Amino acid sequence: MGLDAIELDSPRMSGYSDLNPYRGKIMFWACTNIQSLYPLGTPEQIEREVWHMMRNLGTKNGGYGAYFYPDFKDLNIPRRNIKAFTKGLEKYGNYSNIPIHWWNYPTQDEWNDFEVPPLPPLEL
Repeated sequence: MGLDAIELDSPRMSGYSDLNPYRGKIMFWACTNIQSLYPLGTPEQIEREVWHMMRNLGTKNGGYGAYFYPDFKDLNIPRRNIKAFTKGLEKYGNYSNIPIHWWNYPTQDEWNDFEVPPLPPLEL
């Protein structure tokens, strides 16, 4: 189809499991889920969700690109969650800084829109 990337405002609505076969084949450009986590989640959840977007939409070689939803005021996104998204990108947004074993850590098949799983352990 000639696409280089797909933009997702709510990647969880599309379904990480359903998008899994396309990881590494097309770039996913996504914000934290604007219908649940971004407006209603805690900063800790938002920060952790960055890793889960990296893991579920990208590969260890790339494939996930973050963007900030431009109309955050229309969605009543708390500033603390915007800052948490930034902090999560600073922590997990550099592929070369992610522990290699995290890429093999199992993902979930089912996702609750208001829960963010824990991070993989730092040590094996």
